[in-house]
Amino acid sequence: MATYTTSTEYAAAILPREAARCLAPVEELDPSLRSVALAIFPGHPRIHAAPQDVFPGGHLFLSEFSARSHYDQLVELVRDGSCVPDRVACLAGSGLDFHGFKGRPWAALPGNLHLVVHLAPDRPVDRFHVAFTVLAALSAVEAVDGIPGLEGRAGLKWVNDVLVDGAKVAGVLAYTQSQGEKVTSAVLGIGLNVEATPVVDPTPFVPGAASLRDFLPPAVPDMQARALHGLLRALDRNYRTLLQRGFGPLLARYRDRSLVVGEEVTVCTEVSDQSLRVVAGGVVAGLGESLELFLEGRPEPITGGRLILGRLTGDLAQWSSTAEDGCSVRSSSERIAHP
Repeated sequence: MATYTTSTEYAAAILPREAARCLAPVEELDPSLRSVALAIFPGHPRIHAAPQDVFPGGHLFLSEFSARSHYDQLVELVRDGSCVPDRVACLAGSGLDFHGFKGRPWAALPGNLHLVVHLAPDRPVDRFHVAFTVLAALSAVEAVDGIPGLEGRAGLKWVNDVLVDGAKVAGVLAYTQSQGEKVTSAVLGIGLNVEATPVVDPTPFVPGAASLRDFLPPAVPDMQARALHGLLRALDRNYRTLLQRGFGPLLARYRDRSLVVGEEVTVCTEVSDQSLRVVAGGVVAGLGESLELFLEGRPEPITGGRLILGRLTGDLAQWSSTAEDGCSVRSSSERIAHP
């Protein structure tokens, strides 16, 4: 399959050299990709393409800058009934109007990865309401593992945050659409801080943010390219596992990389007036089959909320529910009626 871009200079910084050298103007785009290209590359610019094997069987769109969230754009295409192929990946070098869970702002800085992937399994997927969130989060962790010096240092804060040494380096989103028993579309959003550390006011939910560069010597080269290649290959590997072996293997690895099991946590919930309240606290005994949180001595599982690692200290009232970071066991999903 191919890589598509309107910025050959940006592509050259991301792609292997041989692939970048093969970029050439596209005379006519495959009809199945036109709706994606119009959304990602507005204004009908000249598109260049080259073969790629970084994302096996997939199409990779590279945009140096995007004025809109690619995640929102692909979700809109899916909702509008556009035919978006399986394994379409869109990468923005930087952009505006990017966001995390529940619309919380995400700083899309140059030097970092802002990746959105559309998958079209068109088959039943066990526990799909959490399976694609796990697929994205686990792939981000494994991409960090692929950076020399960071092997095994990344972990998962329930449900969708990736931390290295206690600092947030990545977050994920997932949207699914189903028809009957089949999952027809899944849109995954992954933000991974590679070279640039965003300025984020600390909160109990996100005490600190970091980039991968913060943990490595300055001499480590090609960080963006390494992280992107590792992320795309991890997504491909984990997607194949989900389709061929089901959700169980991914869930087991998610549990292995969890930062909350065996730890004391405080769980808060959001209410309509955007204030917060504590609903539970204690030591995490385990994660259920749908990522529900089990606390020691509490018979009922927790299926959503915002998690603080450790015991809450201070006044929660000062923190708005719109502050960065949040989690829900269920990803955003929709069912479409049979025709």
